[in-house]
Amino acid sequence: MARISPSPRLGLLNRKRKDTLFAILLLLPTVYVLCKVFIYPIYQSAVWSLFKYNLTEPGDVRFIGWGNYLELLKNHDFWVSIDRTFYFTILSVAAELVLGFFSALLLNQSFKGRTFFRGSIIVPWALLTLVNGLMWNWIYQPGNGALSQLLHRAHLLAPDQNPVWLGNSDSIMNFVILADVWKTTPFMTLLLLAGMQHIPGSLYEAAAMDGAGFWKKLKHVTIPQLMPSVIVAVVLRLINAIRVYDILTVFTGDPTTSVSYLTFNNAFRYFYLGRSSAMAWLTTLFIILLIVVYMILLRRNSDTD
Repeated sequence: MARISPSPRLGLLNRKRKDTLFAILLLLPTVYVLCKVFIYPIYQSAVWSLFKYNLTEPGDVRFIGWGNYLELLKNHDFWVSIDRTFYFTILSVAAELVLGFFSALLLNQSFKGRTFFRGSIIVPWALLTLVNGLMWNWIYQPGNGALSQLLHRAHLLAPDQNPVWLGNSDSIMNFVILADVWKTTPFMTLLLLAGMQHIPGSLYEAAAMDGAGFWKKLKHVTIPQLMPSVIVAVVLRLINAIRVYDILTVFTGDPTTSVSYLTFNNAFRYFYLGRSSAMAWLTTLFIILLIVVYMILLRRNSDTD
């Protein structure tokens, strides 16, 4: 009897199946680690947010449903931290957008030493946020601080005047914003510069033929074409600014300066895991809302192109 050889198509399917199983086998350790250090903690924090859970009172753990969330809505410190977080976020992101735009506009021009300046602008952004905070904390020191010394030498401050720049709790956020703007503006610059380099030169040539000057080119060509990059840059910075924590630990000891600082304080100082989990989830939901808005804006922008 003639031997029937297996179909080439069947052999190909078996080989693909073996390759898929082998790929799954290789991915299993990574999937396990992701579930252990990422997905499970998210699930656990969602569960804790529905419980009265304090590590100092392990025998008094009970389900309270939305109690933690309702308590936060009545908590004065929570709303103060929300207010300060929004103040920090709006001012810092707005300043970084304006400075980043004009920095990108400058670095997009042809001039001698452009490569050097493009490389050196990354240095502030590359610094650790904590290091940046410590450096600016030294700058703001009264007497021997760089800011006081600079103002003295410029004769903008009397020799016998040594203001305590960080002594006023109302103005300390402005100094924190200044430090954050100095560090993060390069990030905004690089994103906007990348967007500017993708604008076709033919658009500027057509605008020049119509008699458009620098400002008209900026208004009618650069800004409209740059909007997708602007949306990406602003949303990314909004998300990071809302989660600000480390730089505030250097300048202030007040946990109400940001939602993240207050969440950390409740979780790791007072061990209110239920309440801090609820704070974290409220922040997360707001960030998800920002992402949804970002996707809607990006889709509208792509539809108009």
